[in-house]
Amino acid sequence: MLVPEISLTPMMVSRFKGRFKDNVAVLHSGLSIGEKYDEWRKIRRKEVKVVVGARSAIFAPFTNLGIIIIDEEHTDSYKQSVIPTYHAKDVAIMRAKYYNIPLVLGSATPSVESYYKALNNEYTLLEINNRANKTSLPKVYIEDMRYEFKGGNRSIFSKRLDELITDRLNKKEQVMLLLNRRGHSTFVMCRNCGDVIMCPNCDISLTFHDRTNSLKCHYCGHSEENPDTCPSCNSKHIRYMGIGTERVEEFIKKRFPTAKVVRMDRDTTSTKGAHERLLYDFEHNGDILLGTQMISKGLDFPKVSLVGVLAADMSLSLPDYKAIEKTFQLLTQVSGRAGRHEIDGEVVIQTYNPDHYAISHAKLHDYHAFYEEEMSIRKIAGYTPYNNLVQIIVTDKDVRKILKLGTKIVMKLRKELEGDTIILGPVLPKIARINNYYRAQIIVKYQTSNVLDKVLKDIYVEYVKDIGIAIDKNPSLL
Repeated sequence: MLVPEISLTPMMVSRFKGRFKDNVAVLHSGLSIGEKYDEWRKIRRKEVKVVVGARSAIFAPFTNLGIIIIDEEHTDSYKQSVIPTYHAKDVAIMRAKYYNIPLVLGSATPSVESYYKALNNEYTLLEINNRANKTSLPKVYIEDMRYEFKGGNRSIFSKRLDELITDRLNKKEQVMLLLNRRGHSTFVMCRNCGDVIMCPNCDISLTFHDRTNSLKCHYCGHSEENPDTCPSCNSKHIRYMGIGTERVEEFIKKRFPTAKVVRMDRDTTSTKGAHERLLYDFEHNGDILLGTQMISKGLDFPKVSLVGVLAADMSLSLPDYKAIEKTFQLLTQVSGRAGRHEIDGEVVIQTYNPDHYAISHAKLHDYHAFYEEEMSIRKIAGYTPYNNLVQIIVTDKDVRKILKLGTKIVMKLRKELEGDTIILGPVLPKIARINNYYRAQIIVKYQTSNVLDKVLKDIYVEYVKDIGIAIDKNPSLL
């Protein structure tokens, strides 16, 4: 049984142990080496019949597998993007074929690739049209933050969200708030000279973290003390711009001082056992659970009657062809956390782009309408599932070198591959430099190819001596 987030493992393990007692092993990256070995050994010795874990659990050493289940199959968490790269779903398909066993891909918002295969009879489609416990879907409100601003509201919360939070706290019910950005402020700017404090190793601004009074890069890990004056002009007029989960937590504690706030993001869950501890604290003592996307899936709390989404359109502007799909999935999934039991649920989605189809379809819980609109765009653009993709990333400290060698790679691809193959690049991505290495990207779009694997292998062998090169088939992020 695969789950997409370590945060979901305790809840899922509890359910399985309630049914299968001690016949359950757990595998995920949060375990120590010794703990992983103990679980691995139990599996090898056939002392357990069920394994629950994150993506690496797909390699559990069962010799008599009977079924593989992937919960929330649409999520990127199942893709490992560092070497060795793999997608747990692809490995699951191979293992299921090898053992001739069922593979169940579960999701309320399946990836368009999986749903496409189901509609074309490559997969068997089974649909559940009602919630498992027969409760109604939550009512969803879309709050246009442009009108909030024009009406004089400068708060992080819209008027409706503020009122509904107040109401739920008075009723002793619970609230979940999603902001998919950690930290306090997304960048720090000098109001005197206009400079933004950047990471010295990457082409990205540093994020301010209030708890440690430091500036951090979420790409390379660089950290430095938060300055009192501007590093460029020594002005004291420094302004903290944008919002992250830390800043929202700070605001909530001022606005609702008696409310118990639990924050879940990568900063608060970095220590061993933190996921279990925070979820237990919220369920038994908390009023508001604030977090990033790790709180959007799979959590089931009977007293949660309100979900609020801050900056819902933030991910729509990402330079990724799957950004719209991921936004719809995130909004739909987190909306499903409200009203799962006796208490009716409501959802408030705050956005500056209320008419976007990802948001309008999420409001109506209408996956099928979203799928049709998204697929029409994918077809025009030539993306999956209509084409397969290969991403080639070349890296070096010399930007001219990667562009020169990247151009040579493109010329070789165009010479060797079939005529209906589309090759794009090399281009520098929006964040061109990470940890002092520049990156150029080449994209190959194709339907079928008899020679592609050989050509890619030849390119890797030829160029790996001169530059960093990584080849990823059907990447989760472009």
